[in-house]
Amino acid sequence: MKHESQTLKDITEMRVKAMSSNLTDEEKMDLNNKLGKMLGGIMVAVENYPTLKANQNFLQLQSALNEVEEQISAARRAYNAAVTDYNNAVEMFPTNIFAGIMSYKKKKIFEITEEERKNVNVKHLFNS
Repeated sequence: MKHESQTLKDITEMRVKAMSSNLTDEEKMDLNNKLGKMLGGIMVAVENYPTLKANQNFLQLQSALNEVEEQISAARRAYNAAVTDYNNAVEMFPTNIFAGIMSYKKKKIFEITEEERKNVNVKHLFNS
């Protein structure tokens, strides 16, 4: 119960931090990665509670989390497309001249580590 409580508390704190507007792009990406890991932790914690998995409220929560993950994925794709367009404009003539005058620099695209792309091995997590 303490683990689940701490996970929820951590997610809430990360959400509040994400809402602040004074984060750099790198901090936002790092925060997004951490939040994704925490959401995966919620699903893993549920495996311990079979009655919860069958509960209608949890099924709705699970559906909502899947929808949020899809929206985040779409937002990442849109962000990366915008950054790619921006980086191309910074490097290509004639926009590179204006970019140099205004001190625009290339931005990093959002990348997900190979480990985060894998499905969670729930059996391995509970055998430790």
